[in-house]
Amino acid sequence: MVHARPAEEDDGARHFRLDETGEALRTALSDPSGQSWVTLPDASEAESAAPAEEVPAALRPDRTYLVTGGLGGLGLVTARKLITLGARHLTLVSRSGRPTEEAVPVLADLAEDAELDLVRADIGRAEDVRQLVRHLAAGPHPVGGIVHAAGAYDKKLIAELTWEAIDAQLEAKAYGGWLLHEAAQSSFPELDFFVTYSSIASVLGGATQGHYAAASAALDALAEWRGRRGVPGLSVNWGAWARVGMSARLEEHLSQEIERSGVRFFSPTRALDTLARLWGRPRTQRVVGEFDWDRYVAGSVTGDLFYDRLARNASDDDSGLDLTALAALPPAERTAAVTGVVREKVAAVLHLEEGDELNPNTEFVSLGLDSLMAQQVKAALEQAFRLPLSASLTHDHPTVRQLAQFLCGQLEPAPAA
Repeated sequence: MVHARPAEEDDGARHFRLDETGEALRTALSDPSGQSWVTLPDASEAESAAPAEEVPAALRPDRTYLVTGGLGGLGLVTARKLITLGARHLTLVSRSGRPTEEAVPVLADLAEDAELDLVRADIGRAEDVRQLVRHLAAGPHPVGGIVHAAGAYDKKLIAELTWEAIDAQLEAKAYGGWLLHEAAQSSFPELDFFVTYSSIASVLGGATQGHYAAASAALDALAEWRGRRGVPGLSVNWGAWARVGMSARLEEHLSQEIERSGVRFFSPTRALDTLARLWGRPRTQRVVGEFDWDRYVAGSVTGDLFYDRLARNASDDDSGLDLTALAALPPAERTAAVTGVVREKVAAVLHLEEGDELNPNTEFVSLGLDSLMAQQVKAALEQAFRLPLSASLTHDHPTVRQLAQFLCGQLEPAPAA
């Protein structure tokens, strides 16, 4: 159901701006059981126009715009945005050269407003790129802009990575980006923009994303290098797009885990509106997404001073527990205080809402505490109590009560000699 009134951002519903109404309707139709909110601006917001520099420049109808990964989810929504900005000639490149069944109606809709050229090419292979360059050179319009949205993704832990898996990631993103850069240097002198679709993974990292982060980091470096040479270059470290690209293939529990980590899914409309305002600016790398930094930093296993300072004001700094006073408490009071801290840290890692009851006798595994969460609990308690703790802490002491009793034993004053 689509609602047209403000809602709380953490109410579990999906939120859209007024200019994203079409996307809200598509979302509601695809998931009738969910709620989608369209937030109406108040009068002051409606009257305030964007500054002139925030308005994206129109694209030229006498130029061809190239989108790699053009038949994938990100490529198609990018093509739609380019057409909205005035593009009338698009070359959409993909490995297969053939649209999926889901893409056919989207292409038909796009073709009503622009000429579409579907080209089969593996953008990570030099010969394919040379053929693509010859194909574009034979066309009636010079290339005015490139969006490199091609990529591949598969989940692998560091220990599972092989060179073949790493190379597959590098080929689609990094090798393809470099070959397009070389092609632009030699054959596309009139580019207004050269945009690569990188990932937040190269900034924040991520489990199962080591090879994906490396490929994205290569695109970040390429954009910086192009910028230093005085030619267009922008690498966008995208956060989590909603319902397209990699996020469309995620299992539900993984999507929920991403949200719990503090990385928010955001709409393609909002993403591409932001992109259109960025590619004419001097910066060569931008992180674009929606994040709850406090929640993200709270989930860090090791702690990170950079993100601590990014996410929190100095005035919010908590100096921690007074361990001397805690140790001096009578045993019953000390146990109650330590139990309260343990309960708070475990609840934070589990992302329990305020008021949710956490039974101190329930085993952690029954609460859904996995191995990564266990390390987050360990790190939080080490920071709170300033004690070195075992990696097997929650396994050895598998309930709040048992864990609190163990910590109380560590905090007991040493007996007088």
